[in-house]
Amino acid sequence: MKKALLTFATVCLFATPAMANTPYVSFSSGLGIPFNSSISADGVTFNNAITYKTGVPYIAALGSNGDGYRVEATYGYLSSHVDTINGPGSFTSSVSGLSVSMSSYMANSYYDITSGNSNITPYLMAGIGAATLNASYAGISSGTTVFAWQVGAGIDLKASDHVTIDLGYRYFKPSAVTTIVENTNVSLSSAISNILLGIRYSF
Repeated sequence: MKKALLTFATVCLFATPAMANTPYVSFSSGLGIPFNSSISADGVTFNNAITYKTGVPYIAALGSNGDGYRVEATYGYLSSHVDTINGPGSFTSSVSGLSVSMSSYMANSYYDITSGNSNITPYLMAGIGAATLNASYAGISSGTTVFAWQVGAGIDLKASDHVTIDLGYRYFKPSAVTTIVENTNVSLSSAISNILLGIRYSF
């Protein structure tokens, strides 16, 4: 499934630029809902090891709009606080002051499902890029950059010749972060559901 999504995103990104001709800028924000993280160490995986509080994503984009297709480059930022850390059995510990932030750098492609002269346009999208993940606690922070991909869908509402309102959903998936803790390889995986409301201005 993952390979199929990545192949689709790559084909879209490289196939559509020749069709794009109207530049635009956009900004969106909303709710960033992190999935619980799993931690793997020495071949043993602890599901739902870390839970997070909901954050607020901010995404800015520069793109081009063609005949039913769009391509864009985006920068996104999301910060979320860790809620609990869960261990084997029934161990659960609340956490205060530990936050995780993420900066993303994505290339996205959209397929607009147009229907006559309707001002409402559903769309599908996919993207590939990178995400820089940072953890901060008591003034000490550490970060790493990993590959990331996303897929999504939404609806555009044309407000004027130049302005479009966008309501969409994105499933964002950075690769697992791997580090060494006390001579043990530890891998942490996560994903985020983004529910976004945005505005796009076409020139």
